[in-house]
Amino acid sequence: MEDETSWLPAELAPVALRLARADQAAYQLSELTLNWSRGAEDRGALDLVEVLTDAGNLDLVVAGIRPIPPLVPMLFSEAVHHLRAAIENTLFHLVESSRGAEITGNQALAIQMPVYQEQRALEVWQTKVVRRGIVELAAGTKLGNRVAHLQPCADESAVPSIDPALAALMGVQPHYAHPMVLLQKYSNTDKHHAIRMAAARGVVQRHDEPFFDSDRSMRPIEVGDVLTTTRPGTPVVVDASMAVHVLRPDGAVWVAPARELDHLYRHVSNTVIPTLVTGFALTKSLPPQIELGDTGDGDSERIRLGGWQSAYERMAAVTDAAYHQSLATAPQFPTRRT
Repeated sequence: MEDETSWLPAELAPVALRLARADQAAYQLSELTLNWSRGAEDRGALDLVEVLTDAGNLDLVVAGIRPIPPLVPMLFSEAVHHLRAAIENTLFHLVESSRGAEITGNQALAIQMPVYQEQRALEVWQTKVVRRGIVELAAGTKLGNRVAHLQPCADESAVPSIDPALAALMGVQPHYAHPMVLLQKYSNTDKHHAIRMAAARGVVQRHDEPFFDSDRSMRPIEVGDVLTTTRPGTPVVVDASMAVHVLRPDGAVWVAPARELDHLYRHVSNTVIPTLVTGFALTKSLPPQIELGDTGDGDSERIRLGGWQSAYERMAAVTDAAYHQSLATAPQFPTRRT
C-alpha cells in the first residue's frame, strides 16, 4: 500500500531528510529566540531604568539589551542552506535520471536551479545550458517546462513580511517577495557576510492609552532609547514586547525569522520539489518532523514514521503557553536614576 510520500523516488530520500533538518533548525531557532525574549529569570530582554529629567518627568530608558545568541543567525543560515540544497539535489537527480547516465565535469556544474524575474532572462539561460550539453533543461522539455513554471516571472507566489491580519492590527503594510528570490538572495548574502539579525525590535504599549491610538508597529530598540515618559506619583503599566528580527536581503525590511523560514520551507517542500518530480504542487508532500538520530531505521522508514506538524506549528503551543505565563507575571519596577 502506497503512503502519502510515495511520489518521491527512493533516490531522493536524502532530500526529505534535508528538509527535515531545515525544519529542526527552524524549531531550535524559535526556542532560542523565545528564551531570549523572556530573559534571565523571566525579566525580559531589556534592562530598564527610570531617569528623572530636568523638567521633573520620569523617562523610561533602555539601559541594556540582552545579546542575541550567536547560534540564532547560524540556525537561520543552516535552514536556508538545506532548503536551497534540497532543490539543487532534486534537479541534479532528475537530469541524470532523464539521461540515464552519470553527469560529471563541466556539464555537472551547469545543472543549477535558475531564479529569474524576467522571461527573457530565463530564455537566455535555457539556451546557454543547452549549449553546455544539458539538453534535459531545454525550453519545451518536460523538465525544462517544470523549471520555467517555478520561476518568479511565471509563478505568483509571494511571502509577506508580516501576516496581513497582524499588519492590519499594527497599522502597517506588509511587503511581499517571491520565495525563490528570497531563498536565492539569503543564500548568496550568507556566502559573503553574516545574515543580519536585529538586536531588538519591539512594540511598546502603555496601559493608560487606547490601543489603537498608540504606535503599534515593531520598532528598533537601542540602548539609551526613551520608551515612554510619565509624571512622578502617577504609576503607569508599560508592556515592552521584544522580538528578534532578520533583515531581508533587499536591506529594507525586517521580518520574524521563524515565520520567514516557515514560508520558505512550505514553498520548497510543497511546491518546488513536487513540481520538479511530478509536475504539480502538493498540499501535503513530505513530513517535516523526521527523526534524524541513531534510531536504526532506514531512510524510507524514517520518512514513513515522520510527523506532519511543521516547526512553526509545533512552536505555536509553546509560544501560547509562554504568553499566558507572562500575563500572570507580576509587574517589574525599574531602578530609578537621577
